[in-house]
Amino acid sequence: MQQTGQIGLTKDQWSEIILSNELTQEFDMSIFQALYSFNDHKAYASQIGLLLGVKGKSLHAPINLEIGRYAKRISKIYEIQFTERSLGKYRYWDLFFNGWDEGNYFVWQLRSEIVAALENCKLTGEQPYPEELVLEDSFFLIEGAKRTVTVNAYERNSKARKLCIDHWGALCAVCGFDFQKTYGNIGSGFVHVHHLVPVSEIGKSYQVNPVNDLRPICPNCHAMLHTSNPPLGVEQLKGLIKARQLG
Repeated sequence: MQQTGQIGLTKDQWSEIILSNELTQEFDMSIFQALYSFNDHKAYASQIGLLLGVKGKSLHAPINLEIGRYAKRISKIYEIQFTERSLGKYRYWDLFFNGWDEGNYFVWQLRSEIVAALENCKLTGEQPYPEELVLEDSFFLIEGAKRTVTVNAYERNSKARKLCIDHWGALCAVCGFDFQKTYGNIGSGFVHVHHLVPVSEIGKSYQVNPVNDLRPICPNCHAMLHTSNPPLGVEQLKGLIKARQLG
């Protein structure tokens, strides 16, 4: 059953909190931005841990610990009525999230006031694509010269993109195109990021892994991957290019 706390902070108050270096640390912002990137702004703490590159067996533990610290910092300045869990203990997470059980997992959903504050402060953490047009909350269209490409939330999240590119490099996984080599400094780090698992196949318990599930792809190859539904595989497209070169 969904649980909500009587917190009462407004969008404007959250905007103040988000912009305060004393209250909101980099890790706090990363948690918000990671959760924002998921459909309906909801995910498991372990999913957030994966997206932020947390190591170890308990991916949720550092997230839970920081959320408690963050809530206590905020409560020193704003009057907060935390939900009491047991004698002398409180649910600090519901300052930030709605929460409920979903199978064997516990879901966090970013509060609407925080979503609005992140958007108001332009700190959603999403990576804009050239010439993108809003279609839905979690999906965008890229209008290319030949095709329309659907881009999901993981691909637009700056944290996921960084982890993917840090591991694989900013080279197209299909054709090897290097924007920096061709265009110089203005092309440094530029590349699209493609999700290997089609959005339609992502289930409720799916946990994105930026290294295993994402690949850097140049815009041309990205468009070509999406010429079919489901999209072509990276190796499939590489094979088509090779066949053309040999033919």
